[in-house]
Amino acid sequence: MKRLLLLLCLPLLACPSEESLRDPGEFVLHRLNRAEYNNTVRDLFGTDLRPADDFPADDFGFGYDNIAATLSLSPLHIELYERAADRLIDDALHSGVTYPLEVAAEAEDATATVGTAGYDFGAGFWNLSTEGTLTATLEVPVGGVWFAGARAFGHSAGGEAARMRVAIDGDVLGAWDVTDVAGDAQIYGAELVLTEGPHTLEVAFTNDFESAATGADRNLLVDRLVLQGPLNVESPPNTKRDRLIPCDPGELGRRTCAAHAIRTFTERAWRRPISEDELLGLLGIYDLVIVEDDFDLAVASAIKAAMLSPWFVFRVELDANANDPTPHPLSAFELAARLSYFIWSSTPDDQLLDAARNGALETDEDIELQVARMLGDAKAEALVDNFAGQWLYIRAVEDAAPDGATWPDFDDALRDAMKQEMSLFFGMFLEEDRSMLELLTARETFLNQRLADHYGITGFSFPEDGSFTHVSFTGDRRGGILTQGGVLTATSYPLRTSPTRRGKWMLEQLLCQGPPPPPPGVEGLEEDSTTQDPETVRERLEQHATDPTCAGCHVRMDAMGFALEHFDAVGVWRDTDQGQPIDAAAEIDGEGFDGALELGAMLADDGSLSRCMAQQLYTYALGRGPQTVDWPVISDINSQFEDGGYRLAELVEAIAKSSAFRHRRGGQELTAEPPPEDATPAEEEPTRDGWEGE
Repeated sequence: MKRLLLLLCLPLLACPSEESLRDPGEFVLHRLNRAEYNNTVRDLFGTDLRPADDFPADDFGFGYDNIAATLSLSPLHIELYERAADRLIDDALHSGVTYPLEVAAEAEDATATVGTAGYDFGAGFWNLSTEGTLTATLEVPVGGVWFAGARAFGHSAGGEAARMRVAIDGDVLGAWDVTDVAGDAQIYGAELVLTEGPHTLEVAFTNDFESAATGADRNLLVDRLVLQGPLNVESPPNTKRDRLIPCDPGELGRRTCAAHAIRTFTERAWRRPISEDELLGLLGIYDLVIVEDDFDLAVASAIKAAMLSPWFVFRVELDANANDPTPHPLSAFELAARLSYFIWSSTPDDQLLDAARNGALETDEDIELQVARMLGDAKAEALVDNFAGQWLYIRAVEDAAPDGATWPDFDDALRDAMKQEMSLFFGMFLEEDRSMLELLTARETFLNQRLADHYGITGFSFPEDGSFTHVSFTGDRRGGILTQGGVLTATSYPLRTSPTRRGKWMLEQLLCQGPPPPPPGVEGLEEDSTTQDPETVRERLEQHATDPTCAGCHVRMDAMGFALEHFDAVGVWRDTDQGQPIDAAAEIDGEGFDGALELGAMLADDGSLSRCMAQQLYTYALGRGPQTVDWPVISDINSQFEDGGYRLAELVEAIAKSSAFRHRRGGQELTAEPPPEDATPAEEEPTRDGWEGE
């Protein structure tokens, strides 16, 4: 039918192309996951706070935590969203230093020569009932002109008010008569130049009087000793507040400035222009709050409402008709959001929003320019943290739990080093624009002294601070990600290696050919079985695979895992297992290999590798698992990936320019059909636990 439509349209220049007629698949409203929320508020507020770390863990689908269909919303989320908004706004408004500061000591905490605390006519005050002093040492954070004194009131008697003398570092600043109204205590003192550092402030009562005949008693009651300043230094700019309120209400007028601040923030937070009605609704909140509170708090209240809106919490994409299954292009702002959350796991920046506003996201060339710019930005590190972190199991290293008695040298520092090696290694392909096939063959990596010692690698000099150095390997032991300790540890059991888990990881993550679940009733090897006959893990697995029920999956999966058996459960090279020589040779479909390096080279030559890379990044980019309609799109993307030398930037660009990435539709999901034979569907979601059929 599609081909017939194209033939009928040949005489017409305005006919849609075959690419534009492809169904983009079903999309679900996409809630920001924890990483996306943290990155988004980082870029909105300029903050280093990570409030989403306290949110409920995101569920996984198809191996990733950004799959829209799995990102549910709970009442707890709503509560924590409000708490996060309050925390972020408060940090933005109050994180800057505002001069003058007040450095004070409560009188009850000062050193007193006479008097008592808690007197019934001066609760919270210290009563200098006779002549004496109160002394405190206060830290001046910034040198300059400061005011030094004390807050106090007095009891007059004998025709005179109480007299208070103030001195600092032994030098008298002056003396003052202190009024005797308890409800109207005042601060008395004088200005002087103080240097940064500690200073001793002293308050003295100097004219005591008491009459037994009349009962008159002159006293000085001191609340606190204070330093206020610097008085001659301007407050440093609060850049976080300036991002939130980028105007001066004194110049523009309060409501005009509020409208500007609210519109600016909300359009960045909602990732699109807002309507006048939407602005008026938010200004209504400002109008309610400004009656009783200050300008900043009133603007902040409207901004908080914008942060609690579905337009912020979700990446909203709209159809003109929700029941119309006809594909249509995304709006420019929806496409900008897809690009930014794909590459940066964050909200679009001003340049990307301006491109959307100015019609500069319409052509392939426009997309290519933005992708190149975005990949060159430091925020593209999100592809390492969130895509590679899940695809290659970098995050899973955190959950690995090697047995402490068996592997006493494994600690958190080594765990962190393994994760860092994997992250830096993948980042190399982003920064150096190299072929992604070298992921399995590159004879180089990044090490620090701790990891080099663990691997038994010598001959390199590493910084003493634990930072990493790019090194090239010699010899025949290590090369590519298959020999990195993080992968090897994450795919092992606490007490032993697991060729099955390692093979399954390669099949699922690198070839997208994961095995089906094990049949019911199939028992695996015991995780802590290390002394039973046959002795080696390989011999036990080969015996296990003689069961016809298990052989179909284990033959291919275990063969790949056997190639990594020279590496123990924490990635250290070994020559024996249970005293028996390691046999790392195997074959798949008649092609033999011996060890990790030969296996890596064989997989790099397998066309399934690049197709799986395309499928994995496509899944991550769209936030959904591949559907029937996606296989031709993934095939096209893989062809562009191959033609571009298997470069990661080429793969990102091909996905961003694809019809599925730039279109959506309404209506119900298409009926699933089996994918073509040359496709590699991910019908089962990858898991991070061991394959129970082992």
